[in-house]
Amino acid sequence: MGIRIAIQGNKPVPTGVYRVELVSVEHTETYCGEYLKWVFRIVDDGRTVVDYSNLSVSTSPTSKCVEWCTALLNRELQPDEELDLETLVGRTAIAYVRLKKLQNRECNRIERLLPDNPLLYPQLTHG
Repeated sequence: MGIRIAIQGNKPVPTGVYRVELVSVEHTETYCGEYLKWVFRIVDDGRTVVDYSNLSVSTSPTSKCVEWCTALLNRELQPDEELDLETLVGRTAIAYVRLKKLQNRECNRIERLLPDNPLLYPQLTHG
């Protein structure tokens, strides 16, 4: 009997604006340091978009992590406020996703995450 493996892949989505739902946030370590891995699901078709934020600057008001938390909460974070990132799972936002080439492969990068507001983005599906 042969040994089989199944290669899991996540085909990148085209550059565009998508309504996304946060599926998970988890701590991960790479050779470059500690990061938060953010997994989003595109609401319209179920495809997955994964991106990372640097853990060492996560509490800076201008960090990607704080920007994304603000978008998912649809409000500004207050000074000294503590937030359990798990409470953001299931929340939706509007993501500007860019297709990027990185080390001979294509991947997605979330350039901006904005609050999910049907008045600003009527063309996106809102349930």
